[in-house]
Amino acid sequence: MNLSNHYWFFQSAIPHRICDDIVKYGKSIQDQMAVTGGFGGNKKLNKNQVKDLKKKRDSNIVWMNDRWIYKEIQPYVHQANQNAGWNFQWDFSESCQFTKYEK
Repeated sequence: MNLSNHYWFFQSAIPHRICDDIVKYGKSIQDQMAVTGGFGGNKKLNKNQVKDLKKKRDSNIVWMNDRWIYKEIQPYVHQANQNAGWNFQWDFSESCQFTKYEK
């Protein structure tokens, strides 16, 4: 796919208070080890697999499906889609991923 814009961002679009609320909420939820392709699913990883995975992605994640979060960010997703000239047709958003880094 040839896109003239590979990403779009907004400078200081979401108020600091909302960002702080999202971070506080994300930190309060039980996280899980982030996985990459080949390690997905519910299968248990052995020590070597965990070690290999952490070389690629050493973080934990939380999935958030809360309406109040979508209400804050989805208008920007729509606006970026339009501003960047992508004009993708979409009517569904996957869960928001909140990533926790130890380092």
